[in-house]
Amino acid sequence: MAQGSARRAELVRRGGKMQAPYLVDPNTATELYESDDIIRYLNATYGAGERAGWRLPLPTILDDVNSSLASAVRLGRGSRCRRAGRRERFEPLTLFNMEGSPYCRKVRETLSELDLEYIVRNLPKGSPKRAALTRRGGKMQVPYLVDPNTRREMYESDDIIAYLEGQYA
Repeated sequence: MAQGSARRAELVRRGGKMQAPYLVDPNTATELYESDDIIRYLNATYGAGERAGWRLPLPTILDDVNSSLASAVRLGRGSRCRRAGRRERFEPLTLFNMEGSPYCRKVRETLSELDLEYIVRNLPKGSPKRAALTRRGGKMQVPYLVDPNTRREMYESDDIIAYLEGQYA
């Protein structure tokens, strides 16, 4: 959550501190801080008890370093709100995403800067969830944004960003 977001106070009220990530699973009424705890919970609850991804701690460290470098190169994009505050009758957007994609990252940064609530649907390689996006949009490509408020759906990061800026900035 970017600095200046009105939702930061909600996170503190809900979890007791300003820290991200924070998982809220409405299916089990579980709320958690800490990436490792969240991953462990998700694997135990939804992953048949098996850990997804890397099995050694080194890749986790490398992921953290890579993410920090990517943020530094982008000069703090996504870290501060340009437009904060709740919107009346706003339904969260949905972003079909691949975590490592620089195109998806640009869209996530813009969503954060505009303080827009959104649901992420991660579609890693090999995921059976990719078929749902192909059925919905006609091809497997990310990012893909769904805006239930305007009934718009689109591919292409630059088009998505231009749309978000025009609609919500």
